[in-house]
Amino acid sequence: MAEETIQALLVEDNEEHAQLLQRLLIESDEPIFEFRRFSTLQSALLALHAPGAPATPGAGDAPIARRFDIVLLDLSLPDSEGIETFLRMQERAPDLPIVVLTGTDDEGLAVETVKRGAQDYLVKGRVDDRILVRSLLYALERKKTQYELKRARDDLEQRVEARTAELLAANALLQKEIAERKRAESAVLESNRQLADALEKLRETQEQVIQRERLHALGRMASGIAHDFNNALAPILGFSELLLRRPESLRDYERARGYIEMIHTTAEDSAKIVARLREFYRYREANDLFTPVSLNDLIQQVISMTQPRWKDQAQAQGTQVTIKTELQNIPTISGNEAELRELLFNVVFNAIDALSERGTVTFRTSMREDSAVLQVSDTGSGMTEEVRSRCLEPFYTTKEEHGSGLGLGIVYGIVRRHDGTIEIESAPGKGTTVTIALPLYKEERVPVRKEPSSRIEETLRILVVEDEPLVREVIEVYLREDRHYVETAVNGREGLEKYRAGTFDLVLTDRAMPEANGDVLAAEIKQINPRQPVILLTGFGDLMSGAGEKPEGVDLVVGKPFTMDSLRAAMAEAIRPRDPPPPNGAPPGDRLPPPQG
Repeated sequence: MAEETIQALLVEDNEEHAQLLQRLLIESDEPIFEFRRFSTLQSALLALHAPGAPATPGAGDAPIARRFDIVLLDLSLPDSEGIETFLRMQERAPDLPIVVLTGTDDEGLAVETVKRGAQDYLVKGRVDDRILVRSLLYALERKKTQYELKRARDDLEQRVEARTAELLAANALLQKEIAERKRAESAVLESNRQLADALEKLRETQEQVIQRERLHALGRMASGIAHDFNNALAPILGFSELLLRRPESLRDYERARGYIEMIHTTAEDSAKIVARLREFYRYREANDLFTPVSLNDLIQQVISMTQPRWKDQAQAQGTQVTIKTELQNIPTISGNEAELRELLFNVVFNAIDALSERGTVTFRTSMREDSAVLQVSDTGSGMTEEVRSRCLEPFYTTKEEHGSGLGLGIVYGIVRRHDGTIEIESAPGKGTTVTIALPLYKEERVPVRKEPSSRIEETLRILVVEDEPLVREVIEVYLREDRHYVETAVNGREGLEKYRAGTFDLVLTDRAMPEANGDVLAAEIKQINPRQPVILLTGFGDLMSGAGEKPEGVDLVVGKPFTMDSLRAAMAEAIRPRDPPPPNGAPPGDRLPPPQG
C-alpha cells in the first residue's frame, strides 16, 4: 500500500475546502493520494457508473482516469443533503469504503451514517493531516477486510452449496436404493407369504392323506381282528349253546368238562389275538430271556413241523412245493427260540402262499460281520413295488378274506426285538427273497425270575373298582375263593369314597370308568397313602406294556382277560415287601381275619 498511489473520489462543492484537503494530504508522509474531485453528487455517481468516461463538464470537475479505491464524501452538496447523500452514494458504490467529511456537526447524523455503513464521520475544521490520513487508511483496511470476509463467505457458501448438492444427490441415490430394497423386501415377503400358503396347503393335504391312511389301516385292522375273533368265537358260541340247549348234558361230567375246557381254551386263544397286536411295536423287555439258538437246527425243525402245510395240504390243492436248504456252518445266535420259530412259520407260510402249481422255497444261511444271515427265497408270483413297500404294515394283506395281515407284521416286530434287520426283495413274476440278519450270541447275565407263590395265604382286605358287572363279579368270586375280604365300587368316585372310609391292603381298579377313571383314582389314592399297592386291570394291558406305559400311582398293570393264576401272581407282586417305610409314612392296611361263610 505504501508504494502505491491511492485513487480517491472526492465529492466536495467548496473549492477552498478541496484545495485544503489536497494540501494536507500532500504534506503528509503517508502514502500518496491522488484525488478526483466532483462538485455534485450526480456527477460523482455518473463517474462511478461509467469508469474511464469523461465526467459531465462542470466547475472544477476532472476527467476519470481509472477505478477508485475510496470515497471522501461531503453530505451538503448542491444537489443532495444529509443522510440521503450517503445512501445514494452507497447504493451506487457498495464495494467502496466511504468516509464522510462534512461541516455538519450532528452527533445523531454521525451515528446514523456509521450504522448505515460509513467507515468514519469527520467534521471539517477538526481534523489535521494525520487524523485524515489515518481515517482514510483505516477505512481502506476495514473495507478490504470486509471484502475478504465477504469473498471467503461467498466461497464457503459456494462450497456448502456444492457439498449440499452432492449430499442431495447421494441422498437421492440412497432413497432410490432404499425404495428398491423395500420393493425387494416386499417381493420377498410376498414370496414368503405364498410359500407359507403353499406349505399350509401341503400340510393340510398331508393331514388328509394321513387321515385317509389311518382310516384304511383302521379298516384293515378291524377286518383282521374281526376275522380272527369270529374264528375264535365260533367254538365258544357253539359249545355254550349246546350246554344251554341241552341242560341234561351237564349230567355227563366228562362231556360237560370237555365242552368247558374247549370254551376256556378258545377264550385264551381270543385273548392271544389282542396280545399279538403288541408284537408289532413291543421292544425287548428287561426280563426277556435270550439264549443261544442254533439257526440251522431251528430251520430244519420248522421245515419238519410245516411239512403238512407245504407237502400234504399243498398236494391236495394241486401244488407241488420243493424245499431246498443251503446252510453254512454258522455260530449260534442270541434270541427267544419260540419267537424265532414263530418268525420262521410266518415267513414259510407266506412263501408257500405265493406259489401256484409248482415252486421252490430255498433256505440259505451265511455270515455277515457279527450277524448270522437267513435268506428265504421263493419262485412265486412276486410283489409289485407298492405291495413290497407295505407288506410289513400290520393288517395289510392281499389275500382278502383268507388272510388277516398279521404274519409279516409280527415277523417285523420279532426281528426288531432281536436287534436284527429285515430286507425284502421282490418283483412281479420273479419271486421274493426275505433277508433277515440276527446278532450272534454273546455271554450275558441271565435275569433271575422271581416266581410268586401260587396263592397268598394271609387274608387281605381288597377294594375292587370295576364298572362292568360281570367282570366285577368274576373278580369278586376269584378273591373270595382265596378267602379275601372284598369291597366293591362301580366307578372311580365311589371307589375313592369307600377308600377314604375304610382301610385296605390292596386296590384293584379298572381304567376306563365313568365319573373318574382308574388313572385319576390311583393318583388320588397315592396322595392319601403313598405306600398303598394299586393294580390297574385293563383291556389295554398288553398294549400298555408294549408301549412301556404305566400311569402315575399304579404299581402294576394287568391285562384283561386274566386268569385266577395270573391275578394271584400280580397280587403277590404288588404286596411284596419293598423298601422299609419312612418314619412318618402311612402304615399298611390292617389284616383282617378270614371272612366266615
